[in-house]
Amino acid sequence: GRRYFHYKMDQKMLNFYSFISAKYQVKKENWKGKSLEIYYHEGHEYNLERMMASMKKSLDYYAASFSPYQFNQMRIIEFPLTHGTFAQAFANTVPFSEGIGFIAKVDEENPDAVDYPYAIISHELAHQWWAHQVIGAKVKGATMLSESLSEYSSLQVLKHTYGEFQMRKFLKEALDSYLSGRAGEQFKENPLMYNENQQYIHYNKGAVVMYAMSDFLGEQRFNDFLKDYVGRTAFQEPPYTTSIEFVNLLKVHTPDSLQYLIKDMYETITLYDNAIQNVKVKALANGKYQVDIDFQMLKYRSDDKGKRSYQDSATPAISAKIGAKKLQSLPLADYVDIAVFAAAKKVGAKEVDNPIYLKKHKVTQIGNQIRIVVDEKPVEVGVDPFNKLIDTNSDDNRKKT
Repeated sequence: GRRYFHYKMDQKMLNFYSFISAKYQVKKENWKGKSLEIYYHEGHEYNLERMMASMKKSLDYYAASFSPYQFNQMRIIEFPLTHGTFAQAFANTVPFSEGIGFIAKVDEENPDAVDYPYAIISHELAHQWWAHQVIGAKVKGATMLSESLSEYSSLQVLKHTYGEFQMRKFLKEALDSYLSGRAGEQFKENPLMYNENQQYIHYNKGAVVMYAMSDFLGEQRFNDFLKDYVGRTAFQEPPYTTSIEFVNLLKVHTPDSLQYLIKDMYETITLYDNAIQNVKVKALANGKYQVDIDFQMLKYRSDDKGKRSYQDSATPAISAKIGAKKLQSLPLADYVDIAVFAAAKKVGAKEVDNPIYLKKHKVTQIGNQIRIVVDEKPVEVGVDPFNKLIDTNSDDNRKKT
């Protein structure tokens, strides 16, 4: 005599689901044939529009870049703060804490504030591809295929929403969180593709690495690789895909000149120490400005306990004297962004970076000098100024003129 319900999916899905029950209000929109729904507690309407906007932007970007969205609806469902401050992606549903979405206050006037309800929605919707289409085997590196790729996907949505030069705050926060996490590692640090559910690796390092790889290859080319990978592995039956398969396919899509990035970013623990040493600006007679920049670039490998190595296989380290310091590095043939910035420009209420020169340079030695001529008065220069490389101290990557 009991009431019971029988639920059945009309699409393939991961065997991972939740039950949520409450007296909800519902905001619902039809978006390109999909029902977008937000289930919320009455009175918690503060961020519904930005959450709905994130759903639309995310689904559009992911469907165009990776593969079609597999379900007929997408549901965001509020739960109380007493149950935690997290969101979690299940098949076409995302339980979402009121504390980080429905009653969150986003400071529109603060240029450094992160629109975290928007960002969290874009991350959780990405899991409809990375975990709910591409399902990784339960082995080392599994969370790179879910969390790292969802972080990457979210960063691209944020970039297309807020602009490329707003990405520094997201990447720097991810980089600093990774460095803090590895400093507190109690067991051993693994390379990204072999991480063992280590959050500072798969979330923070993974975000920087995936975004950087996209930047080096080009967003379209990297997304074409991801589309190829999804096409090969989506809704796979056992044996499930692994991070090794992912990296091997990435090698096929990567030109010879950038293969070193795969070894540095995915297969090993490789870190940089890049810094601007000196900058001089000279006004020219033709109204332009000559900018002379001295900068260092060095990199090293770390073992799982943090011990440094400056030698790669049988190739000896290179060295240089910078000031009073004698520095060592792994052999270099690396590309890095060099930038010159004019005064910040306003976009709405926020000030954003205004690069008047931004180009990748191939670096083969530790100490470097470069001369650049620009059309506007420079106020700042940078080496890897947007924190795309795993740099042990990104605070010295920029210098005022």
